[in-house]
Amino acid sequence: MPTDDEFSPEEPTEDTGFDDSSSDATSVDTGTEDTGFDDSSEDTGTDESGSDDTGFDDTGFDDTPTDDTSSDDTGFDDSTTDGDTTDDSTFSSDGSAAAGSELGPPFLVADQYPLDSGPHPPWTNLVDAPNFVGAIIKAWEGLHYNDGGWFTNNWSAVRDAGGDRYGDSWFRGAYLFLRFAADGAAQADAYLRAVDQAGGWDQGDIIPVVDVELGSEKNPNFTASAQQIVDCTSACADRIRSETGRRVMLYGRGAMRERSITDHMKCDVVWNPSYTAHMVTNGLQAWDLEDIVLWQYCGDNKGFVANLPTSVPGFAKLDISVYVKGTQRPTLQMVRDSLL
Repeated sequence: MPTDDEFSPEEPTEDTGFDDSSSDATSVDTGTEDTGFDDSSEDTGTDESGSDDTGFDDTGFDDTPTDDTSSDDTGFDDSTTDGDTTDDSTFSSDGSAAAGSELGPPFLVADQYPLDSGPHPPWTNLVDAPNFVGAIIKAWEGLHYNDGGWFTNNWSAVRDAGGDRYGDSWFRGAYLFLRFAADGAAQADAYLRAVDQAGGWDQGDIIPVVDVELGSEKNPNFTASAQQIVDCTSACADRIRSETGRRVMLYGRGAMRERSITDHMKCDVVWNPSYTAHMVTNGLQAWDLEDIVLWQYCGDNKGFVANLPTSVPGFAKLDISVYVKGTQRPTLQMVRDSLL
């Protein structure tokens, strides 16, 4: 998914749970900011400046340090996630996920958009992979968006792949990539129509997600002012809440950091992209640690947290997030309460 964040130089961290001590000494916060999934940069190494930027600019995965100066190490102790099994027999001997409420942490969520793994990602592979409890996919962008039917086809496919787990230990979500120059409420309406036309919301669906990113220099969002971002995001989240009666999740961090935004923008919880060994929260100072429910630690199969996966067979490019609950060790019920 659009990932708005960073590989940053090593910096002081507050250790509040996520023990990555099993990683080697070089896998500290050494990254850059990935701001927006620019599909024109996919593995080509060429400058295709005429392409449409629809999210994830993977050119951000370079080694240029950024100036993050404050961070928090949060989440849970990953020393319990050795290999494909856990000490509470969460997973079966063949590595596949056990049923329903037997699942234990870590709880992982993948996200995809049309140019990640093709028209028909192998969702059953994700359902069968240890620790995964769902997927969030791109539903819409701005006011006008044509994905050739990708979202419509995959919205039902993600639910169906979960089988009996759907709504219990398998969840799906849909996100809207915001264009700050356009009306936020109108973008919310377009996003909600897209979900309705794909079959609508169901009981196992993650709360609506608003993707707030500046993107690369080719992205019109890149020049947006703080006030534009606040106004657009607030109007969008307000419309989504009024139409659905549900809470709204904010995805992103770099836009808030770069524009010094300290407004919740009508959102309720945060999905934080931070490709570092410790979760960096610079840019989210307005939010409490408890408000951060997902940490996207892996983008395009690149991650730095020890013992957590960075790929799943059949997926060409995968972004992975881990569910976090402040300093607490999460439970599956916490996942349901926070995300649904």
